[in-house]
Amino acid sequence: MNKRIYPFTAIVGMEKVKKALILNMIHPQIGGVLLAGEKGTAKSTIVRALGQLMKNKKIITLPLGTTEDRLIGSINMKDAMIKGSKNFEPGILYKAHENILYVDEVNLLSETLINTILDVASSKVNRVEREGISYTHPCEFILIGTMNPEEGTLKPQLLDRFGLYVEVKGEKEKENRIKIIKRRLEYEKNPVIFYNKFLTEEKNLKDHILRAKKKLKDIYMSNEILKKIAKINIEGNTAGHRGDLVLSMASMANAIYRNKDQVSFEDIEATIDISLAHRLRMPPKKPKQDVDDLNNRNSKSQSEDHNHHLKNDKNRSVDCNKDLSSGIDQYKSNLTSIEKEFVIGDVFDASRIMRNIQDRKTRKYGSGRRSKTKISSHIGRYIGYKVPNGKIYDIALDATLRAAAPYQKLREKNGMAFIIKKEDIREKIREQRVGNTILFVVDASGSMGIEKRMIESKGAVLSLLKDAYQKRDRVGMMTFRGHETSVILPPTRSVELAYKYLKDIKVGGKTPLALGLKKSVEYINHLKVRDNEIMPMIVILSDGRGNVTIKGKDPLQEVFRIAKELQNEKIKFIVVDTETGFLRLGLAKKLSDILLADYFKLDDLNHKGLGQLIRGSSMV
Repeated sequence: MNKRIYPFTAIVGMEKVKKALILNMIHPQIGGVLLAGEKGTAKSTIVRALGQLMKNKKIITLPLGTTEDRLIGSINMKDAMIKGSKNFEPGILYKAHENILYVDEVNLLSETLINTILDVASSKVNRVEREGISYTHPCEFILIGTMNPEEGTLKPQLLDRFGLYVEVKGEKEKENRIKIIKRRLEYEKNPVIFYNKFLTEEKNLKDHILRAKKKLKDIYMSNEILKKIAKINIEGNTAGHRGDLVLSMASMANAIYRNKDQVSFEDIEATIDISLAHRLRMPPKKPKQDVDDLNNRNSKSQSEDHNHHLKNDKNRSVDCNKDLSSGIDQYKSNLTSIEKEFVIGDVFDASRIMRNIQDRKTRKYGSGRRSKTKISSHIGRYIGYKVPNGKIYDIALDATLRAAAPYQKLREKNGMAFIIKKEDIREKIREQRVGNTILFVVDASGSMGIEKRMIESKGAVLSLLKDAYQKRDRVGMMTFRGHETSVILPPTRSVELAYKYLKDIKVGGKTPLALGLKKSVEYINHLKVRDNEIMPMIVILSDGRGNVTIKGKDPLQEVFRIAKELQNEKIKFIVVDTETGFLRLGLAKKLSDILLADYFKLDDLNHKGLGQLIRGSSMV
């Protein structure tokens, strides 16, 4: 070869990435790996290097603009045109069998294609039923996906389908960065000579992986290890059993790679982060700390703990009565109208809260990074085709030819090489990412000043604002307090301007929540009159304790009635519950249920509780 790919063993750092890839080579049943990291961190380089290392496995790359026909396979055009027969034309999944399927920027891929790939990876069979074709073929491959989280994330149910997850970061050590530069410059000067320097290391690593793969069936896993794995997943509140299975298989592969004949706690510790980082809902305990040992206390300690809990229960009862009395006094009485201003609280990563939204409407245009929408213009990614209804604007030529091909022998050509009839014509379905128009509706009533809830609320809004800026959303802000609502910031892409108005928000007065709901939707609909292509989202920050009516009825019932009416609005709602303290009425949760909104607690958005919400810091 005149051109050699950069050697796997020459890559500096990236130890977790190397480990995840090697473990999948040893034990393909792990289910692949997703590499998430910013651009320029050599994600693609290390995947290509793996293909060169494992010469028995080809890297089958899935292009970003792939259609469903090209992925799963379709009708053989040559046979259809010449013989009039409907035979199968293999797709990318056919080539991926017993190889490595590499999906770069998997988060930008159509959700339909992602689901198809993951379903086939799970079932190990590709079934094609379309255009008169019925074909099934085995399809076992190692799935490797890469993504830049700044360009959007995957839904949790799709993340869970990847066996391992690794967050890829650039090197922080100066010496390693220098080594990376030197090696890369040497490689660019003469790739063949550079590769030959690592030829022995490459061969040794490959042979070691293949030997480990053969010995995998002989690895021993004790009941003690199985219990530990089960406990870790229970304590981490992982959904389903995939976490247990993946951690077990990764630990087995790690043990055999270390030339051990049985799995130890060391193997669990070495693989727990890459196996469960995208699945945990609670931070895990250290694997080497046996849970049974931690619970094995002496009788004196147990007695002290028991007395301590009794004392806490007594104090909690007193606090409950105080909270109840205080709550009744605070929310039945008129709140003070004295204005107070609060600083902005802690900022966190909000990418999991402002999750990607699949738009159901077909739009003429769009720009941005957050949500996927179907586009009726000729721009955007070609993701599929349909039988046209009415005037045709964007012909799917490949699908049209496939539809017409089987009937060419039966059609009168009249000197033409190929005959297409009206019923053969197919139209393209295109998809593009667009930004949202997000309206933050912030409760600025006097209740927000209690225990300084506005501090944390401002921190949450600023966090969401920063995420909105990265996704090129337009952001506006509305507040409600007393007997009125105020649009303090029309939709803008300027975070600086939004920050200025957020900083100046003051609190005081009653809580006109019903009015805030009504006016926020009216404002969004007003924006849609001027631009019907916007994708609207309303983020409500409130404790749900409305105490001002629009028409003199019961305040809470009016809030719930209006929320019920807003279900029919084509608007995405998010409710951030600002209620704190021991006494909680759960009104914001009820409001979110009626609105069919995503629901988050303000307590879970602070820097302490964030890890539980987004399944660990390594996810973002």
